[in-house]
Amino acid sequence: MKKNFCSGIHILIQKGNRYLLLYRSPKDKEDPKCWDLPGGGVHFGEQPLKAAIREAKEETGIDIKITKILALGAMPYRGAWSIETTVAGKYCRGEIKLSKEHTDYKWVSKSELRSIKPKSEHLKSLFKYSL
Repeated sequence: MKKNFCSGIHILIQKGNRYLLLYRSPKDKEDPKCWDLPGGGVHFGEQPLKAAIREAKEETGIDIKITKILALGAMPYRGAWSIETTVAGKYCRGEIKLSKEHTDYKWVSKSELRSIKPKSEHLKSLFKYSL
C-alpha cells in the first residue's frame, strides 16, 4: 500500500478584536457552504509559515504577519494523510478580495467564531486540536 502525505496550513487572521472567516463556495470541493479559515496546501519545498502568508494573500488579498502556532492535527485528505497546522496572523494591510473558492467573508468576535455554523472541518479542528 502506497502511503501519501501532504500538509495544509490555515490562518486565524485577527484585526483588532475581530477574526476573519470566509464562506466556501457551494461549488467548492472542500466543505461547500461552510464558514472557514483562509488556508491551503503547503507546496513541496515551501516553509509552512511562508505558505500561510501566501495563502492569506491568494484567498483574501490582504497582507498578514504570523504571530504564533495555534493548533496541529492530522486528517484524511484526497486519499492522503494530511498534517494540518493552524497559525494566528495579524492583519497588516489591504482590502479583502476573495478567491473563487469563497463567496463571502465576515469579521467576527471570539464568541461568534465559536458559535458560527456551519463550520468547515478546518475551523472545527481549531477548537479540537488547539495547543
